This record gives sequence, C-alpha cells and structure tokens, in this order.
Amino acid sequence: MSVLSFGEILFDIIEGEHYLGGAPLNFAAHLAQLGEESYIFSRLGQDELGKRALEQISAFGVHTDYVQLDETHPTGTVPVEVRDGQPSYTILEGVAYDYIQFREQSFAGTAFDVLYFGTLAQRNSVSREALAQLMEHQTFKEVFYDINLRKNSYTPQVIRQSLERCTILKLNDDEVSVLASMFYGQEMSIEAFARQLAKEYSIRLIIVTAGAKGCYLYEQEELSFVKGYPAKVVDTVGAGDSFSAAFLSFYLKTADALQAADLANQVGAFVASSRGPLPTYSAEIKKVLMIG
Repeated sequence: MSVLSFGEILFDIIEGEHYLGGAPLNFAAHLAQLGEESYIFSRLGQDELGKRALEQISAFGVHTDYVQLDETHPTGTVPVEVRDGQPSYTILEGVAYDYIQFREQSFAGTAFDVLYFGTLAQRNSVSREALAQLMEHQTFKEVFYDINLRKNSYTPQVIRQSLERCTILKLNDDEVSVLASMFYGQEMSIEAFARQLAKEYSIRLIIVTAGAKGCYLYEQEELSFVKGYPAKVVDTVGAGDSFSAAFLSFYLKTADALQAADLANQVGAFVASSRGPLPTYSAEIKKVLMIG
C-alpha cells in the first residue's frame, strides 16, 4: 500500500526536548513502521532543524521525495505543555509548512493508494491551494481526513471543503461537540452526529476516538464501539496519529473495521505510555501487529 501524507512537519518541544512530529509526519512514520510505503508532502526551512528533520524522516523509513525546502520561512516548532498526560500546544505561524507548493511535474507518473491530510496545514491559503491542486491532479482509492483541530487554526469553510473530499473521517469525541455546535447549532450524540455527517457529505466510514475508553465506528448506517486498552500514560502526543496509521493499514488489508480498530487501540495505548510521538515499537506490540 502506497500512502501520501500531506501537511505539517514540525518539532514538538516537550520539557526542553525537541521531538520531530506534526500529525501527518507522525502518521507517515507509524505507517512505515507497519511496513507500508509511506511518503510525505510538506515543507521545511532551509535551516539546522530542517536538516535534522530530513535525516530523522529518512531514518524512520518515510520517503522524502516531496519534502520541499524554504529559504525564507523556518522549520515549524510547537512548544507543548503536558498536564496530567494531556498536551497543550502553542502553534507558531509563518513557518515553512504554511507555504507548501504543488508542482505538477513532481508528481508526473506517480500513483498512491491513499491520501492523508488534516486541518492545520490548511490555515494558510498557499498550502491550502497546494492540497486542492494535488487532489485535482491525482486519483486516490481512499482519502483519510484526520481533523486534528488546533485553536485559531481552522475555519468552518476549510472543514466543510475537507469533509467533501474524504472517504474516511477521523475525529475525537471533543471535536464532535465542536463541530455539532459549529454546523448544527446543538449538542448531538455521536451516533446522531455521525449519521448526519455521513449523509450530508457521503462519507463511507467515520471514526470517533474517545481516549482510553476506545473508539466508535460509523459504517453502513450503524454505530459500533470498540473498547480501549489501559495504559500508564506518559504523554498522549502522537497517540491519535499512531491509531490512524494502524487502523488504515489493517483496514485496507482486511476491510474489517472492528478488527482494525482493536489493533489501533492497542497501538495508541502503547504510544500514550511512551515519551514522544514516535517511539520504536516494542517486541510485544510487534507481535500484536504481526510484523517483524
């Protein structure tokens, strides 16, 4: 399976330590650990952090063919404050991933099975247009939209456009409340919200994560719940991204959303019990995932 992830590459700064991340990169790196052909389409500053990022991305096994370098704007950084295992982000603007540019010749003759994207990298019109042009020129079997709302980094219009483009949607239970209020002006149950969204935007599969409790799946007009796994939380940065990668990898192989969600819950719990968004998989989790 060949997957192209679009969006931000940045460094999360947690307790003074720099951890390479950004939801699209976290997702891409976890896919590579799962043995998938993983590419990322993004932009880094032509600076020391950008150089460091490229080296680490390659080491993760993610292809960097579509990572651009920016002479004007710096590599993105995000100071993260973790309280009781939950991250709070300060997202800086005017960084390289705000200026991703689509170059048709770069993608000539290429094909990908899946496109993954989120919301943050669409805050700037330059990167937003790059995503739109990418989808005009490329065809994907599945389009996975992981909402990942960040304060002051989205508009209703951007979210609506993204919902119109996706076949699989992932969001968390807090984001359900935000979008229900934004679009429908009321509190809604997860089932009622998913039913309305699936109908309105023709989304085939909706995934709602609920932290340690587990996740909900809305598919073929039915809502299912898949129980989570206990974890001694160190920090939850990247746990949702690892869930997305594991889910997609196994779902596209088996077409069994319930089994894929169970495995994804286990991966998410493992990452939440580790420091940073991209821990190397333990022998135990590799056994669960049936990978070498």
